[in-house]
Amino acid sequence: MIKKNTKAIFLDGDYKGEYDWQGGIPLFEGEIMSVKVKGKVLPYKLIKKEVSCEAESDDQVIEAVYTFKLT
Repeated sequence: MIKKNTKAIFLDGDYKGEYDWQGGIPLFEGEIMSVKVKGKVLPYKLIKKEVSCEAESDDQVIEAVYTFKLT
């Protein structure tokens, strides 16, 4: 079974912080994602995507870390 852990890191703006996302979202570096927070829509650019796989047991654990910067 494949298990996926996803962390999103927002470096600045009103959504600054680290968040654990359930499952994941297919994004590529350079993509812009709009985040609506506090009545505003903030454009964040995905500046770094890191994916690793732990495959030493019957299950595979995928770790994905997305880092965003406000454009």
